[in-house]
Amino acid sequence: MPRHFLKSAQPLALDEKATLKWYAIKLGPGKFGIFDTFANEAGRNTHLTREIAKALTARASELFAVPPQVQKLRSLQTHP
Repeated sequence: MPRHFLKSAQPLALDEKATLKWYAIKLGPGKFGIFDTFANEAGRNTHLTREIAKALTARASELFAVPPQVQKLRSLQTHP
């Protein structure tokens, strides 16, 4: 069921202008993750309130044994 959900979410992520990359990954038996990158902080915050987030919230009890964790990581900026 989670695999189907993630496949159905991919087109939604691709439609988001500020979502640069969106990866759904299988971490182990019955364990999945999403890794995505954004053009800026505003794009990330928008993504976290759009259709994928709404669908995850609506189906949380069906898809998760424990509530999902969202971890915001900042990119490392390198300067020449």
